This record gives sequence, C-alpha cells and structure tokens, in this order.
Amino acid sequence: MKKYEQMTDEQLIQNLRQGDSNIIDYLMDKYKNTVRKEANAMYLLGGENDDLIQEGMIGLFKAIRDYQKEKDASFFHFADLCITRQIYHAVEASQR
Repeated sequence: MKKYEQMTDEQLIQNLRQGDSNIIDYLMDKYKNTVRKEANAMYLLGGENDDLIQEGMIGLFKAIRDYQKEKDASFFHFADLCITRQIYHAVEASQR
C-alpha cells in the first residue's frame, strides 16, 4: 500500500483500470473519514449512523467506478459529490 501513497488519486484510478484491483481497497480506506464526516452531518429517520456510512461507502464505490479524468474534475471533489448524493438519497427515501 505504501507505493500508492506517492500517487495522485487520478493516477490510482488509471492504474485500477489497467488491472491493479488492490487500489479499490486503498481508496476505500483513504476516503472512509470523508464518508464518516458526511454521514455525521445528516440524520436518517428510523436508522442509525452506520446505515448512512454504508450508503456513503456505496457512493464512494460508484465514484471510483464512474470517475472520468476527461471531465476536468478532481477525483476528490467527484467522490465527495457522489458520497453526499448517495447519503442524501438514502435520507430522502427514509422519509417517504
């Protein structure tokens, strides 16, 4: 994992797409605090904070899967947006 610390997130995604599947675990671990921060900022009716964290991790996974460097957005901002949207949709669904 130390070899990944010297690389940018965009380089990591590129290497992931070239077949280095260990990068997914590294990125999930790297961004888990971001997911926790976003989950703590919202409230899920009838649920627990762990449910929001799980939703945030799903959002992070989708960000890793869908990131496109050509769109001129950093991976950090794209991931933050995906995490927030996934959590927000879970909160909305719980209120229906």
